[in-house]
Amino acid sequence: MCANRRAGTARFNKTPVVLLGLAVAFSLSGDVTIYAVLPVYYHTLGFSPIQVGLLLSANRWVRLISNQVARRVLERAQVPRVFAVVLSAGAAATLIYAAAPPFLVFLGARMLWGVCWSFIRHTGVMTSIASGPRRYAAGVLGVYNGVVQLGFIGGTLAGALLFDAFGYSTAFVAAALVSLTAVPLDFAGFRRLPPAGSAARDDRPAEPVRDPMMLLRGFITACVGTGLIISTLGFTLRTRFGSSIELGALVVGITTLNGFLIALNYVINSAGSPPLGFAIDRVGRRTAEVIAFAAGGAALAAAAFFLASPLLIPAVVLFFVATVVCKLALISQAGVNGSKSFARLMTASDLGAATGPLIGWMAIERAGSPDVVFAVGGVLYLIATISAAVKQRRP
Repeated sequence: MCANRRAGTARFNKTPVVLLGLAVAFSLSGDVTIYAVLPVYYHTLGFSPIQVGLLLSANRWVRLISNQVARRVLERAQVPRVFAVVLSAGAAATLIYAAAPPFLVFLGARMLWGVCWSFIRHTGVMTSIASGPRRYAAGVLGVYNGVVQLGFIGGTLAGALLFDAFGYSTAFVAAALVSLTAVPLDFAGFRRLPPAGSAARDDRPAEPVRDPMMLLRGFITACVGTGLIISTLGFTLRTRFGSSIELGALVVGITTLNGFLIALNYVINSAGSPPLGFAIDRVGRRTAEVIAFAAGGAALAAAAFFLASPLLIPAVVLFFVATVVCKLALISQAGVNGSKSFARLMTASDLGAATGPLIGWMAIERAGSPDVVFAVGGVLYLIATISAAVKQRRP
């Protein structure tokens, strides 16, 4: 069995997956620049804080509808051409940002990007998973996700640096040009895919699993990870440690520590996804989910207990690692189940990412303490652990 797994992994051609991952990574340039720039520049644009919140979340809310639209279109159309069109439309949305338009126009551009992302994400994930044997789906997805995360890391840093050096409009024009480089990568990736019926595509026994609770776990993973923890981490650190923290002989500013931890989350996603994906394939997606949700829940419980201690930091890092495993296991299984299953999981995940910050900040407002965020997250991960442990049925 181990020899077969190594042989299958060796036959997996990473080139098209890497090229498609790079296309998706470059397409993110405008979106990640928004998150780096808008919170510090919104006054100059004439926006209120609530308008900033709407702009940063609109792309997620619209995907609750556009995910299924993307699935239906991509099942019937020539995927490389549709991919090129939505990549170009995403770059166009970034050019609209560069013009510093009125709020409603800006909101429309954010919604346009949300629709584009539904198509981009669906194409990237489903094409990558289909490029190799299904029993290595998590490993294939890990390679793809590792490359895509470079877009979050590089795009955020580059957008912030360009903004500081050259100003608002130049930063977004540059981001739009970077986004357009995704188009040739799109066609290059599809040209290198193994032909239909080749050994790379045929060597994959059917492994669909009927698991109605998968959508709940997809919601919980995004709600707790992207929503509850990331959106409130800076508040938690400042509440418990003040403006700085002593780590041995080193004194670190809390804002710097918060930025480092969020960046570390992206790094774990990027560098950790390939080895974690192949590890998931070895132990099985269901087993990996149970272990990861249990570990993530334990990490959140430890974070709540050690909230005023530097041990909070390794607990949060362990949670980040566990969440990567949860995402890879869930998304790879949904991809194996088919296009419809994947689109539904992404909709549940988008709903979780959109509602997570609301739940977190409402909990803080009511309790007046950040420990409630970790407690709520821990309970949700416990529910997900139980859900993943329930025996699944094949359709």
